Amino acid sequence: MTPASIAQEAAALASQGDNEGADILYGKGLALFPNDARFANSAGNFYARVGRSEEALDLFTRALQLDQSLEEAAFNIVILLLRLSRPQEAVQLLVDGWTGSTNARYWALRGNAERLSGAFAAASSSYDQSLEIDPVNARALAGRARLALECGDEKTIAFYEEALAHSPGNPTLFLDYTQALSAAGRQDEALECASALVEQLPAWVDGHSLYAEMLWSAGDVHQFGHRFEQALLTHPSPDLFLGWAHILSGVDRFSEAANVLHRAHQKWPSNPTILLHHCIALGEAGMGSEAEQIFAQFDRHGEAEWQVARCRNLIRIGLVDQAERSLLDLTKTEMADVSAWSLLDICWRLKGDARHDWLHGQVGLVRQIALPFCLDELADIQQCLLKIHETSTPPVGQSVKSGNQTKGALFARCAPELARLKAAFLDILEDYRGGLPKQDPLHPLLSKRQAAWGITSSWSIRLSGRGKHAPHIHPKGLISSACYFEVPAEVTQPDGPGWLDLGVPPANLETGLPALSSFQPKVGNCILFPSTMFHGTRPISHGNRMTVAFDVTLAG
Repeated sequence: MTPASIAQEAAALASQGDNEGADILYGKGLALFPNDARFANSAGNFYARVGRSEEALDLFTRALQLDQSLEEAAFNIVILLLRLSRPQEAVQLLVDGWTGSTNARYWALRGNAERLSGAFAAASSSYDQSLEIDPVNARALAGRARLALECGDEKTIAFYEEALAHSPGNPTLFLDYTQALSAAGRQDEALECASALVEQLPAWVDGHSLYAEMLWSAGDVHQFGHRFEQALLTHPSPDLFLGWAHILSGVDRFSEAANVLHRAHQKWPSNPTILLHHCIALGEAGMGSEAEQIFAQFDRHGEAEWQVARCRNLIRIGLVDQAERSLLDLTKTEMADVSAWSLLDICWRLKGDARHDWLHGQVGLVRQIALPFCLDELADIQQCLLKIHETSTPPVGQSVKSGNQTKGALFARCAPELARLKAAFLDILEDYRGGLPKQDPLHPLLSKRQAAWGITSSWSIRLSGRGKHAPHIHPKGLISSACYFEVPAEVTQPDGPGWLDLGVPPANLETGLPALSSFQPKVGNCILFPSTMFHGTRPISHGNRMTVAFDVTLAG
């Protein structure tokens, strides 16, 4: 028995659906041949396919340690790290190991890792290097097109058409091409492409989601999900039901989402994801008691997402003590996140607990800082943003109510005005850091006071009509922001329309808590605050209110 024969037999079992048998064989092979790099790599591929990511990562790493020339193992590590949303680690591995590679796949993977890390110029260079070696490398062509889409490059559509010419059957490429057409203002063509996607792939959730979002953004608020509903009848799957419920929740149709998920739960009663999202939709639809009955019946206390969702609902139905105990336990573990802290703050405020002041009431946690620009420079940035908003659309699943939001990373765009704005924001962040209270190892923000920070996401929103932001948090942020570039005249009224309210919980949590602080929006001013603070705006009645916002997280 050789490593190759064991790997071949195990792969055959896996292809027949016998993952348990394949697992046993791979385990046997790893015990018999612990120093065989290629077998470790083969076993890693199996574990990656069945979702055992950490085991796969360990095996790929072992393979690379046993044979440092085994590029395949290194590439598998990179692919898995990107799947696990750890692009900086992937970049570091590739830079440290094979900088002089002449392998087109290496440069394409490196480009993907750099793009996902936000190193857009480096990603562009890597894609070019890959295509210089292999002009038809599919991964590099697709990556270059995706980078162009995220950066608002005028060559985006041409890049996608070139990529599709070499990979005409790639649905993800065609979906991105559809988004590129939309971003270029070619909405009719984009809708035709999206319609073709759901026609050709009626069971594909991503295609249905894009088509429904585009129809809703175009104003079809009654029939935007008709193809989704057809697919639920002809190609029912948990993912399709979850996808349609997600779109409905994203446009505040929580009762309809709850009904969709009720149907899904009847079909797949043991599916934990359906169960969780059914509970969430019930709560958001105002049926908190019904949601709690299900939460209590299928308690999954050890799972952070379940625990946070249940605590949000417990607050809604008045069981604040129970929510506080659970959230406090969660914040003492590595599973604690922005959502848990934001809900715990609500509990403390409702109970008059002084720990709220420690979390959000310390001087320096909320700052208003003016940008270092003259009026002409602010006007240049405003005109740049207005140009981008000419083709932006109303978003689904965001806090924006009546307004448009830019797609992709705003600061990935090549406009010099945006480069100057980002540089100013980085300077402002250091000013903000300097004014923070002292380091505190227990505080979700102050424990990171001395760490390296980076801007990881950025966007612009232009409200119109009765536009507002519903109260929300940014669950992946450390520090959040709002900076103003256009405001209607009515904001000058005391506590007037369009003001930013920090600390006001979502209305359907029924807490009755007021805002902790409110800010009149002024062009050129930037508000910085912990991402754990709920925040929203009061509706305007006319005109426009345009902001740039970004989230700060730990760098690298």
